[in-house]
Amino acid sequence: MDYLIQENQLSKHLIEQSTQFHDGKFHNKNATNVWEFGKMWSALKEFTSKRSDPVPTKPVPLQMLEKNHFQYDDNQAFRFTKLGHSTILLQFGSEYWLTDPVFSKRASPVQWAGPKRFHPVPVELEALPEIEGVVISHNHYDHLDRGSILHLKDRVKHFVVPLGIGDTLLSWGVSRDKIHELDWWQSISFNSTEIVATPAQHFSGRGVLDGDKTLWASWVFRSPQGNVFFSGDSGYFDGFRQIGEKFGPFDVAFVECGAYHQSWRNIHMLPEDSLQAALDVKARLMVPIHNGTFDLSTHSWYDPMEKISKLAEEANQPLILPMFGQIVDARKPMANTPWWREAAGNNITFGEPVLGLK
Repeated sequence: MDYLIQENQLSKHLIEQSTQFHDGKFHNKNATNVWEFGKMWSALKEFTSKRSDPVPTKPVPLQMLEKNHFQYDDNQAFRFTKLGHSTILLQFGSEYWLTDPVFSKRASPVQWAGPKRFHPVPVELEALPEIEGVVISHNHYDHLDRGSILHLKDRVKHFVVPLGIGDTLLSWGVSRDKIHELDWWQSISFNSTEIVATPAQHFSGRGVLDGDKTLWASWVFRSPQGNVFFSGDSGYFDGFRQIGEKFGPFDVAFVECGAYHQSWRNIHMLPEDSLQAALDVKARLMVPIHNGTFDLSTHSWYDPMEKISKLAEEANQPLILPMFGQIVDARKPMANTPWWREAAGNNITFGEPVLGLK
């Protein structure tokens, strides 16, 4: 099994020097109680009871990608594509980066049980372009997927990860010289792209005995083509404002908005928190992620898209929710279309769609 405790030998000295690490594990800046039994039991009962629209009733609309979609000769290119959940393909000029690649059918330690994808990956993996690097936010199964890493490990030049995750990659056969582990506020540059590990308020673990043994992070991408923020998973905290002051404004901010519940609000944002995070980091364009692919909470599968669309419109925050597989040119604003309603079925009554950016 891939959730056996790693000894973190690759980065042991770095971990011991981290201000986030003490008492044998990593800690958030603010105290968080991830597992309060009463709250979690209430959420579990809610999850296992009859729920409203936990999964799509019709196929999720996709735009399937072909190899020729990536043969794009433009040194100023600044494009991105949502491939599912928190998996984003970023293009800076001729360079491609991939965040939290999860291509397996289930976000689970096994592929015969666990949360199942609502939709296929909108690209054959062999059709992906050459990837400069993969960036991982933390080691939960819906963000660090063994099957995807095994497929990518010989096709990707670099893996940039928070402290402690390097040993997991090493055990999966990733070459040591490809692995770059960072603490919060540390950075590394490749060609003309700088990547900075920034704080998040979350937790880590793939089994019952390895809780918080590896770090979690949000990420900043700084390139001549554009400035990008990727939140990973996080509860709302004052670190977003600090990131915005230090590195903002951001041309695009990919912000977690999905799999939320009031019981775990301090480690997963509610939609109003996601909006505030985007405002804090000074996002010129907000792109909600962590939604539309897996059933990981008690809300309807389309609830994140509906709520954040309305909240962003009220706050005059430019936002887009592109279809999976849709290539977005970050230099050219695009209209918002409520594609999720097509997959929700005719029995659902929605408000007016958010038709475009302000």
